Amino acid sequence: MLQRRLLAGTGALVLVAGLSSVAMAAGGAPKNAAINAVTSVKVKINRYVQDGTRWQNDVYDVKSGGTITVVNLAASDGAHTFSVVKKGDLPQTTQQIVNCRICLTIAKEHGATPESNTPPKFLFVNNGTGTNTPPNVDQPGDSAFIAPKQRAKVTLKVTAKPGTTLYFLCAIHPWMQAKLVVQK
Repeated sequence: MLQRRLLAGTGALVLVAGLSSVAMAAGGAPKNAAINAVTSVKVKINRYVQDGTRWQNDVYDVKSGGTITVVNLAASDGAHTFSVVKKGDLPQTTQQIVNCRICLTIAKEHGATPESNTPPKFLFVNNGTGTNTPPNVDQPGDSAFIAPKQRAKVTLKVTAKPGTTLYFLCAIHPWMQAKLVVQK
């Protein structure tokens, strides 16, 4: 008897989950999406430091013509970038992360010098060119600098065509990688 109740309850949950999936599909992607940078750090002295700095989600959906707001929720004083790159430029190994070539390119485009702690000259990069005007997010080479303050944010318009998937990372923390799926 208990097994039947559990099975019936499970079936109801599956039905509700299925209906909410259909409702999400019918509603489509949101017009505005928040992309949050979060962090957690664990330390075990003489063993490891585990850095949990990351994007809150792995995949974000937004409508073409909508906006994304990139927010620094990190409690630390670290800055971030939201930088669109080619999928093949995403570092995958520890060695690639430590020597991230695309990250150096992005830093130079922002007018920053890796050897210095001075802030970047340009807050934005539009298709590979430094600027202080927010770019329309539509292709690799678009980037925004998010200040090293908790709750600092930047809002960008997404003009990529529906069906486009944009891969992005933080050029300061190259393991922070996610993708933006642009929909109708």
